[in-house]
Amino acid sequence: MVAPAIHAYDKYTLLNVSEYNNIVHHSRLQAAKIIDALKTYRHLDADSQIAIIVDQLMDIPYIYKNGMGEGDWQPEAKEYRSGAVHVNQNPVYRLDKLNCQTFVQVVMALLHAKNMTQFDNNIVQISYGAAGNPHGEIVRYYNRNNLIDADFNPVNQRNGWLTDITSKGPLSSHAKKTYAHITRQNWFLKQQDDLDKNVQVLAKSSGPAMIKRFKTIYAELNFPRFKSEHIAISYLPKEIFVLNRMDGRMEPNQTLLDTIPTPAVAEIVRDVKRWNDNGINIKDIIGTEFTISHLGLLYRQGYNRGELIYRKTMCTYHDGNMKVCAVRPVTCQKDFCEELMFAHATNAYPKHYFWYQTSNNNYVCSPYPPKSDTPYTSCNRVVSMPFYDYLTEYHAGLYSNMELRSILGIHLEKISTPHA
Repeated sequence: MVAPAIHAYDKYTLLNVSEYNNIVHHSRLQAAKIIDALKTYRHLDADSQIAIIVDQLMDIPYIYKNGMGEGDWQPEAKEYRSGAVHVNQNPVYRLDKLNCQTFVQVVMALLHAKNMTQFDNNIVQISYGAAGNPHGEIVRYYNRNNLIDADFNPVNQRNGWLTDITSKGPLSSHAKKTYAHITRQNWFLKQQDDLDKNVQVLAKSSGPAMIKRFKTIYAELNFPRFKSEHIAISYLPKEIFVLNRMDGRMEPNQTLLDTIPTPAVAEIVRDVKRWNDNGINIKDIIGTEFTISHLGLLYRQGYNRGELIYRKTMCTYHDGNMKVCAVRPVTCQKDFCEELMFAHATNAYPKHYFWYQTSNNNYVCSPYPPKSDTPYTSCNRVVSMPFYDYLTEYHAGLYSNMELRSILGIHLEKISTPHA
């Protein structure tokens, strides 16, 4: 399924209603299918259940923009009821494409759902609450947990979905803090520079009204903390996950990795003063400081000797700016391997590259699509790999997670365990 945008007007984008309904319909069917499949495994621990959910979502393509909207969801409804108009009417959730945040939200909601009513309730509770659900309205753009550090984490801590295990517990002796000045109102105002990217509606008649809403109501959101908020977030310095050998090679700090409680949300923490994009500080691009640039899920999974753990993909420059990606299977080399796995929707690989299996059964991440009817997906997609391998990934001549000075370390939030 493709993104439902079909026409950009001067100040808003009109979405294709048929495409939207198709995405919502198939996403609900897929969620129901996963919930039904989980019934057989509900007696297993939460790590094992997450592994099953991740397997069901594996290889779903990464979505670069509009991964979430409010759709036509009634704002006060905790389960899907259609008919409302919103500023951004892309689906509240979709399973044809995912980004790093929507992937985590969907997995958490599925983990705690025994039916679609519970799933709807869960996804709304997990994804919204930033403004405090004013007037009982939950599904509103301004109430969405847009900022991980200032919205997603504290809202889900208060609701019992997450527990901070970075500043508390067995890892707290390693923790440090960094700070950010959150200016949500400036963030919303910045979005008025590109109204067609942020005002996306299902009916042409709704466009002018939603532009007016965005330029008036969204210009002065009088909710607590929305004008200005100073936050602190704890993190585990990235250096402590790695042991440097005398020969210059890195190896995992297994003692530390074994201490991490699971399942958990792992978040990449940035230094807001050093976090730049093409030489421009992130605050000047989006209107606010924030500290989290990426997130995914940690869980433990066992493998027997010879079993595939993941397919390691490493991309390097070749012939100027062309990137060539090598794919190598990584298997368990012991009688039994217990791995701390990191599942996430990634955009770390070259954009517009294709992922598929060749006729000789090898997998490739290629700029060229497959021939004939070979199934394929985007190279940027939902993947899972050992967490240490993620931290030490090497791409285009750089160990980006370890070498980028703006990346400080990892913030961890323990995911609550579902009731039997």
